[in-house]
Amino acid sequence: MTQANNVLKFPNMGLMPKPKNETELGEHFLQNKKIYIDHVVDHYSIQLINKLGMHGFDIYEEDFIKGYSYTIESLRATLYSTLDIYHPFNEHMDDMIEMLEEDDFEDMD
Repeated sequence: MTQANNVLKFPNMGLMPKPKNETELGEHFLQNKKIYIDHVVDHYSIQLINKLGMHGFDIYEEDFIKGYSYTIESLRATLYSTLDIYHPFNEHMDDMIEMLEEDDFEDMD
């Protein structure tokens, strides 16, 4: 083996192809933003559920898991909206906030 031929070529490890136009570039940025937010949400949601378990909450109970999943998806949708990324949960959250505001208004009567 000589110095000239001792370089290993590594395979493409799932890298996204380079964007060909502005539309593809925008989609590439959008996907990167979503991936970033998903990683942040995953990181903190795991830390939080572990802490809650350490504080004695039954994190394995079915109702807890449903409520926690709802909460985490709300967080994901909120972070998506800060970057103007659509998330279907935002529509649901808007409806729930409107309903809560109506309840607050009725309580004032």
